[in-house]
Amino acid sequence: MIQILLFMKKAMSNVDVAAIARELRDRISGGFMGKAYQQSSDRIWLTVQSPAEGRLDLLLEAAKRVHITRAERPASKTPPQFPTMLRSHLSGGRIVDIRQHQFDRLLEIKVERSGVPRYLIIELFPKGSMILLDESRNILSMLRKMLYRGSKMAAGEPYLYHPGQPDPRSISREELALWLASSGQDLVRSLARGLNMGGTYAEEVCLVAGIDKNKEAIDLDSGEIDRVHQSLRDVFLNDTLDPHIVIEDGSPVDVLPRPLKLYSGLEQKSFPTFSEALDAFFIRLEEEKAPRQDPLERRIELQRKAIEEFQIQEAELVRKGELVYQLYGRVEQILSLMNDAQARGFSYNQIWERISSSGLPQAKTILSLDGRGEMHVLLDEEELELNAALTVPQNAQRYYERAKEMLRKAKGAQSALAITEELKAGKAAPKKARAAPSYYRRRKPKWYERFRWFYSSDGFLILGGRDADSNEEIYAKYLERRDLAMHTDAPGAPLTVIKTEGKEVPESTLQEAAVFSVSYSSLWKGGLAAADCYLVKGGQVSKTPEPGEFLKKGAFVIRGERRYFRDVPFGIALGIRDGALIGGPVSAIKPGSDPAVEIEPGELNADDLAKRIYRQFSERVGDRAFLKSIASVDQIVQFLPPGNSRIKAT
Repeated sequence: MIQILLFMKKAMSNVDVAAIARELRDRISGGFMGKAYQQSSDRIWLTVQSPAEGRLDLLLEAAKRVHITRAERPASKTPPQFPTMLRSHLSGGRIVDIRQHQFDRLLEIKVERSGVPRYLIIELFPKGSMILLDESRNILSMLRKMLYRGSKMAAGEPYLYHPGQPDPRSISREELALWLASSGQDLVRSLARGLNMGGTYAEEVCLVAGIDKNKEAIDLDSGEIDRVHQSLRDVFLNDTLDPHIVIEDGSPVDVLPRPLKLYSGLEQKSFPTFSEALDAFFIRLEEEKAPRQDPLERRIELQRKAIEEFQIQEAELVRKGELVYQLYGRVEQILSLMNDAQARGFSYNQIWERISSSGLPQAKTILSLDGRGEMHVLLDEEELELNAALTVPQNAQRYYERAKEMLRKAKGAQSALAITEELKAGKAAPKKARAAPSYYRRRKPKWYERFRWFYSSDGFLILGGRDADSNEEIYAKYLERRDLAMHTDAPGAPLTVIKTEGKEVPESTLQEAAVFSVSYSSLWKGGLAAADCYLVKGGQVSKTPEPGEFLKKGAFVIRGERRYFRDVPFGIALGIRDGALIGGPVSAIKPGSDPAVEIEPGELNADDLAKRIYRQFSERVGDRAFLKSIASVDQIVQFLPPGNSRIKAT
């Protein structure tokens, strides 16, 4: 017993699998499958919609564990091939059944979508994998390739279950006696290696039977065999549920669905469900025991891993693009088949129904086909993603374009890595590079950031209202007599205020403020190339109307002379500088900002344009978490002028 207690459990046992299968049937059977995410080479997260509990996360780790988890799912990049196939075949499908295969360390989840069943196999024995099967239990996709008895298991081939051992729950007394007499080992090893149970449960059976585990199995008399047979039933047919973690000397050593005599006298920590016990044992306690790592070292590690993943994906996408050309004739034959069927009036869904139930050779070649013509095909034991509406070169080009995207991401991650390594080395960096810590530290917003604003190239703060209310607030709280103000003759413009602090304002700042004033006015959406605005002193702006007149909210009275700025061109820039998103006249924003884009009146609404700007920024900024925190799509929208716009070609 002491020998077992010294080693922490590494993976679920067949008893654990039986218990979790029962729990999952109760909690998620009848629910619906959501998206799939791949966290590491052997770990998959599935979102499921439980009929009683709502959204849950199901964590699958090949050769180790399966359970519902409450842990926070790490952010995922572009999903690799296996979770993409899971999404394609399982998302939106109803979870019909969850079962253990022959008391083995293998869990099988059956999902039906549009009446077509699919099977997800999770192997929990050493070197196990995950496999997606079609309705005929042929392999659609695998988490990793496997060899079984010298044969390569590949897509399109039937899935081969490992040969089962005798089930300790149902073995007869005669079968047990025959096995023990022929095993040639002591009792505990005979049970562990021949009756589909690990060492822990083999010791438990010996303990319950009251027989020395080291006794040679062949030497057991008839009464002792009877006791072993009965103890098998007592241990494995016990439906008691008491999930807990076994703790020895302050460290967790095992997680169990019900108590074992083997661990009597040791500390136990109980949980409401077996999933919660497994979650705590495999995730939370492991994280607590993990050595603390320097944040910069951790960032460097993650960035290097991201670069490596991007480079691997790029090489794989290029290889598959080349493979499309290598298999030109066979790919063209498949595409022609689709085009001919479409020409006869069949939809892609109808084509798939006919192919999948026809028994034709194409049924094994074409693994899936959705309503948009996206399909997975199997050629030369390679899975390829094709679109039926495209030509062979266009399908190859899709792979090359995705490879270019991976290359851009790798370059962005390399730039971020260089900044982090500089920080780690403690080198003196220019001001812009020293702003890198803001990648992880939330910057406190300044008071003026609730308005439109920018700093001129001469260092003057310029404010502008977003609407009538903010125009009123700027006038009431922030416009001083020594300040300068700008406005347009047309309504719907911001009250633009230049905060002078009593200093003389250069002409360059006045020109930038004029661009700001017209660009954020309603004149932007008028289809013009330029507009006029005027400049006054702060003391000339008043909320007191002439006798008999009325001022609506956001309107002002200007008294005295005005200086007009004629034919002021429209145009602003957005950029990232010193860890913040900024926007305003090009001459004030673009220098010193990286990345930066110029905006002009155009055809895109604010949301669509903001998404394009975000994508363009993401190509230059390797740290997506940082970019999203300071320049999300919603934040970019706040810096865009009213009306439609576009990115200016430079």
